[in-house]
Amino acid sequence: MRISKNHDFERRLGLWKAGFDADGELFCDQRFGDWVQPLDGKPFETPDWMLLSAGKRAFASSFVPGCEPEHATEENVQTWWKAATNRPDEWLCVDLGKAFDVRAVQINFADDRLDVPCPGEIRPGSQAQYIEERALFTRWLLEGSEDGEHWFAIEDKRQAQTDLSHDLTVREDGISARYLRLSETEVPYGQNPCVSGLRVFGKGSGAKPAAPTFTANRSGDTDMLVSIAPQKDALGFNILFGDSPEKLYHSCTVFRSGEKRIGALIKDRTYCVRVDAFNENGVTEGACIKLA
Repeated sequence: MRISKNHDFERRLGLWKAGFDADGELFCDQRFGDWVQPLDGKPFETPDWMLLSAGKRAFASSFVPGCEPEHATEENVQTWWKAATNRPDEWLCVDLGKAFDVRAVQINFADDRLDVPCPGEIRPGSQAQYIEERALFTRWLLEGSEDGEHWFAIEDKRQAQTDLSHDLTVREDGISARYLRLSETEVPYGQNPCVSGLRVFGKGSGAKPAAPTFTANRSGDTDMLVSIAPQKDALGFNILFGDSPEKLYHSCTVFRSGEKRIGALIKDRTYCVRVDAFNENGVTEGACIKLA
């Protein structure tokens, strides 16, 4: 999965459910591919836990200009919050807007042009290569609160002996929290902490969004334009397409209405398109149409 901010080949590995259908056709389920899901779940199932933090207000003890705290909730791995110092009193907080039944929190740390001198000789014409021979750790404290004044620990990794730049805390029984605060962070090489995603998953108690209104038209041999009407009760949309309504094996997730260009079609092939709306409370399927 492409990041390409510090280097053209900066990326992360992604894992998705894949298999063969009854006709022997290969599929890969990426509809909610980076959300918290059980490994033994069936492909294309609606997640039990919805994303609660996308677009929510975030604030912090400090930040570097261009790396404001709201980047931690905008669902973009290419942007992040960066603290102004590496002191342990720096913190990042997300306000979900109201108390939710929180089941999991994912913390995605980011790299921001690491200020680490190369300790050895560099061969002419090659990239710097260095194998670290000492243990390095990523440590933090995650707390929750319903009112922003009284806090309780969700996960304490201030003494962790691991270096997990992408970590996940799960609470199967759920905890009630409106605010999630990440503090006392320690990252390798004494860098200022950077977080590209403080992602919260759980269950909302409100209504699911209405079925979305959309149009889909070819704009070229391999491109289509999908236009989604504004919808206040939706957090985002999944654009699904495939050979038939039963085989919508391709997907694209967007977090705003409007027009989205998708350049992944095959020339002269007929496609069916569906747009589903989702929010903190669940998913609502839209109508399936033939691509014009």
